[in-house]
Amino acid sequence: MKQTKKILLSRLSFLTAFTFFLLTACGGSETVTEEVVLPTEGLITVLQEVEKDLFKIEDEQTIADTSQSLVVAKYMDAKVDTFTLAEIRLMQQSQVGGAHGGIWTAASYGLMGYFMGRSMASRPRASAYTDPKTHQRVNQQAGNKMQQTAARTTRTRPASGKSGFGGGRSTRSSGG
Repeated sequence: MKQTKKILLSRLSFLTAFTFFLLTACGGSETVTEEVVLPTEGLITVLQEVEKDLFKIEDEQTIADTSQSLVVAKYMDAKVDTFTLAEIRLMQQSQVGGAHGGIWTAASYGLMGYFMGRSMASRPRASAYTDPKTHQRVNQQAGNKMQQTAARTTRTRPASGKSGFGGGRSTRSSGG
């Protein structure tokens, strides 16, 4: 398991460095400093198939090690599949359809989405959960814990828009 953690950390370090390179190589002279928030605890997300290939989040619980994060999918026919974080990310990259697409979609709309690139500033979608009480409970427990224990750092990136003359929308009206 330690080997898997080392691989994941090295890949994350590479992606961070590569992203920084791209941002600085393609940017102009204007930069923006922003806070980056990354989860430091892992997560186990349990999904329930509610219709064919449509999954909803039944539960999400934090765990100590991010590399041990899992998605457990319970199908209507009582079959159960377990996916590692790496397998879920592979589904994301492959843009799979069918049941696996439904699993990836449901997981990404919950707290697991933080591991797939969604900003921790956004909250999980209520519609991704089996019911409003589950959504509320998960966000109050696992969601708050993930927010409190997340690693915060700042990064500088090129500004994304123009500034000054002609940099924004025109507010001029025509007519008479």
